[in-house]
Amino acid sequence: MVRQRITARPTTNLRPDFPSAFTEWYFLALLAVVLSVYTARSSLVGRHPAVDVLLLGGEWLFLVEANVWIFYYCLLRGFLETRYTIFHPAEYLLTLPVVLTIIALLGALISGRHISALLVDAVGNPERGDPVGIGVAIASLFYFGVAITVVLSSHPGIETRLPQNLIIIGAGDVTINRTLPALLSLGYDRDDIVVATVEQTSESDRAAIARRAARLVVASPDTVLQTSLRDRSPTIIASPTYAHFRQLVTLSGAGVRFAVEKPITWSRAERDILRAEPGLMSNGFALSYYTLEKALPLTYLMNPLPAYRGFLTSEPGSLLDSIELATVRERLGRLESVDVELLEGRSRSPVGDSRLWTELPGTLRPFVETTVHPLLVIRHVVGPGEPTWTGCSIGRYTPRADEIRAATGQEIAPTWIVAEGVTRDIRLRFSVGKYVPDSLATRRAVFAFARGTIACDFDARSATITTDGGLHGTITIDENAAGGRYRKNYAVLMSMFIDFSLNGWGPVRFDDFQRQLDALDWWDTLCDRVDEAGVPLRPYDEAPPQDDRLSPLRDT
Repeated sequence: MVRQRITARPTTNLRPDFPSAFTEWYFLALLAVVLSVYTARSSLVGRHPAVDVLLLGGEWLFLVEANVWIFYYCLLRGFLETRYTIFHPAEYLLTLPVVLTIIALLGALISGRHISALLVDAVGNPERGDPVGIGVAIASLFYFGVAITVVLSSHPGIETRLPQNLIIIGAGDVTINRTLPALLSLGYDRDDIVVATVEQTSESDRAAIARRAARLVVASPDTVLQTSLRDRSPTIIASPTYAHFRQLVTLSGAGVRFAVEKPITWSRAERDILRAEPGLMSNGFALSYYTLEKALPLTYLMNPLPAYRGFLTSEPGSLLDSIELATVRERLGRLESVDVELLEGRSRSPVGDSRLWTELPGTLRPFVETTVHPLLVIRHVVGPGEPTWTGCSIGRYTPRADEIRAATGQEIAPTWIVAEGVTRDIRLRFSVGKYVPDSLATRRAVFAFARGTIACDFDARSATITTDGGLHGTITIDENAAGGRYRKNYAVLMSMFIDFSLNGWGPVRFDDFQRQLDALDWWDTLCDRVDEAGVPLRPYDEAPPQDDRLSPLRDT
């Protein structure tokens, strides 16, 4: 039970961790029992032969166990296990005196001697011709050597655990409703998570952080990273996008491993720097909720990295094998069209000042907070060639626009877009909307090939493949894996980041850093084309425009 519970937490050890506190409690409990038996020995021995045999057998059993612990953990473990860490350098230093005390009491019980007489033997003064006393003196020399070894190795020298505390920069909607619940489902608790945010954070958000069981640090924008820089713990950047670049550069320069929420940055100039200096993200993980979780089955089909496979299951089971994947790709044939829909119902759209920074200023560009998802999904499938955008329609939800205008005097960004384009004769279309009726909300994608389709249901986190008119198979997130931890949204994405924070990239990156930069460039180009063409903004009160009246975009 203990080992099963501990495996809910990530670890650098090759076998499940067993916290040192559990061992210490065990030996303390054993010390109390042995001390009680030693104190009451005179009233227990001689009452019944069976009791005498039972006591003697138990004494020998625990004596052997205590010596095995000393032999293995204090002397032999470093030779037999090629890679291990302990929780603290003083771990064995604190436990060894307790174990030696237990051994001394058990030795006194088995030999029938008073503890004071046994201690005289142990310091090297046994009576001449006393084999028991001589044996105790020899054993004490061994224990003295072990004690010296433990002291030397504890000061310091044994590799201690990598820090497993996590720091989150930002206390917004993503942190409260996605990141923290996912981390809690993965085994983290209040003492493991610090949320650092600026002084302007609302009282309601601060209370929500407390309910989600995380420690809160409130600081000025200039000092919000100090906890990360001081503790050097893995850090998740979940602040407003305009702050991402400065924060990731600071953490990268300090050698702190971090994750950064999408989009990495709004600025093309900052993206150019990231491309020119990829080392800025060598310690950074580009988070992408769709391609690395909701659309992970599709991502694996296109990029079958081993880092993804452990989160997935398929029907038939062979569908995840490299040979079968190659067969599927060949049978599907040439990709002909892509259609992605990401329509958020009103119940999931921003209210009040929640996520207001994603809707200001009132231009099309801030809508990238949502449109980056379908663009990144498309980028995974069609490759790096930038599309030519041919048509677009944009709209704005009137009730939300009126609400924010009355509260701030500002216009919000559009809340609806349909765009069409083409790349290498592949037809592209994506639809993104907020504040649509909940009955119309959908998150899906269909990829049409010459001889089949891939249909993605982002809510079900599945990809269904048909070839030659028949069902070929389905890939989904394995919600039964890891004790059901991946049933919680964001848990897969957080698991990937935790793996990176502990072990680094290994032979290949498995985030979406470069692809996200491409997708963000595509969005900038589309926004430029919309501005050049003067695409009209169409208000809507209920359902967004459902017709195909797309404004043509000039090809520059």
